[in-house]
Amino acid sequence: MADLDAAFSSSYRQARERFRAAATQAGFTLTEYVNDRATGPEGEVLVTDVAVKGPADADRVVILSSGTHGIEGYCGSGCQVALLSAGEFDVLPSNVRVVLVHALNPYGFAHKRRVNEDNIDLNRNCLDFAAGVPTNTDYEDLHPVLAPEDYGLRPAHWDAQVGEWIKARGFPAFQAAVSSGQYTRPDGLFYGGSAPSWSARTFRQIVREAAGSARDILLMDIHTGLGAFGELEKIGLGNQVAIERARRIWGSDVTNLAGGESNSAPVSGDISVPFFEELPAGAQGTAIALEFGTVDGVAVLKALRLDNWLYTQVDPNAKQDLQKAAEIKATIEAAFHPDDDRWRVRVHELARDAVRQGLSAS
Repeated sequence: MADLDAAFSSSYRQARERFRAAATQAGFTLTEYVNDRATGPEGEVLVTDVAVKGPADADRVVILSSGTHGIEGYCGSGCQVALLSAGEFDVLPSNVRVVLVHALNPYGFAHKRRVNEDNIDLNRNCLDFAAGVPTNTDYEDLHPVLAPEDYGLRPAHWDAQVGEWIKARGFPAFQAAVSSGQYTRPDGLFYGGSAPSWSARTFRQIVREAAGSARDILLMDIHTGLGAFGELEKIGLGNQVAIERARRIWGSDVTNLAGGESNSAPVSGDISVPFFEELPAGAQGTAIALEFGTVDGVAVLKALRLDNWLYTQVDPNAKQDLQKAAEIKATIEAAFHPDDDRWRVRVHELARDAVRQGLSAS
C-alpha cells in the first residue's frame, strides 16, 4: 500500500519534487515543458513534467494526466506519485509505453485555481478558433449575477439572484449555461479563451511525441469536483466508437459526455480534442476523464465564484486582502482537494484500478 501522506502534496513545489523523485526511482525518463508566461506564487518556475517508460516503438501507449484544471492536480499528482511509489509501473507489458503528464496547467496548480494564467478553462479551450466558437446567450444573461464586482462582499445577495434564475429556468438549463463554456467574458466563469493557451499547445506536442508510431493510445485525465464524495465517474470522451472502446476497457458504467449521460454538462473544446487530432494516421484512441466527487455542486460553484472574484476584482496579494484571500483559498481547496484521509484512500484505490484496466487492455 502506498504511503498516501507522502504522495498527496500541499503545494505545487512539493508535488513536483515528489513526482520527479518517484518517477526517477521507478525508471522513467523525464522531460520538462516550461510555461514562460507565468510564475508561481513565490516566483517559482512553472513546469509541466512528462515521465515516460517503455519502448519507443511500443504498439500501445497509456497516458495518465493530472492538473488540466489546476487545483484538481493535487488529487491527480497524489494518485500518480502513489502509483509510482507502489510499483504499479515497475513491470510493464512488453508492447506498452506509459506516459505520465504532471501539472498540465501548472499556473492553476501552483496558485490553487481551476483556470490558467489567463482565466481560461483548459477543457473549454481546445478547439479550432478560426472556425468560430460556440455561442452561449444564457451565460450572457447570467454573467451579471454570477460574477458581479462585489460578489465577495455580498455573496448571499447574489446567490439568491442565481436561485431566482434557476427557479425560473430550471437547474439543467442553469448547468448548461454556466459550465458548458463561454467565449465572451474573460473575467467570467468557464471562459474558453480566444486562442489556444500555452497548456493546450503543449498538450498537443506531448501527445504527438508520446504517440510515436503506436497503433493504440489511451488517455486517462484525472479530475475532481463533480459527483458524490469519494465516488468515481468514468466519463467517456470522443465519438460513439471511442465510447464503446472505453466501455470494453473500463466497464459499462462509462458515461458519454457528448450524449448527455454524465454529471457534467456537454462541453466544447476539452483536451480529448487535441488528443484525437494528434494521433498517428490509422491509430485508434480511447479517452476518459476520471472524475472524483468532493462536495455538492452548490458548494463547488460558490468556491469558483469566490475565486473568480478574488482574481478579477481584488488583488489577492494586497496586504488588506490577505485574510480574505486565505479564506477563499481554503474554500476552493475544500471543493477540489478535501483534507480527508478517507477520500484520499478511496480515490487512490479507484485510480489504481482504472490504471490497471488501462494497462491490461488488449
